[in-house]
Amino acid sequence: MAAATILQDIREYCNVPGIEVVRLEVSDGETYASRKFSSIMGVIPGLNSDNDLAGFNATYSGKTVTVNHTGAADRVVTLMIFGAK
Repeated sequence: MAAATILQDIREYCNVPGIEVVRLEVSDGETYASRKFSSIMGVIPGLNSDNDLAGFNATYSGKTVTVNHTGAADRVVTLMIFGAK
């Protein structure tokens, strides 16, 4: 799968143990590999625009998050990731 474009690593503003926050530009099915965790335990995705959220979600496995937004291209999203090192 293609990797998402990292727009901003928000760790410098949100350096909390167990949480990683990153802003990405993604198309449907693109991935983000956590820079902080070896094991992701949960993800809260946020769509940074006033668009229909139908078909928008994020799944994870190991240290990789896959952003799904049916038919979308180049959308800016923010991921709040919970995990362990």
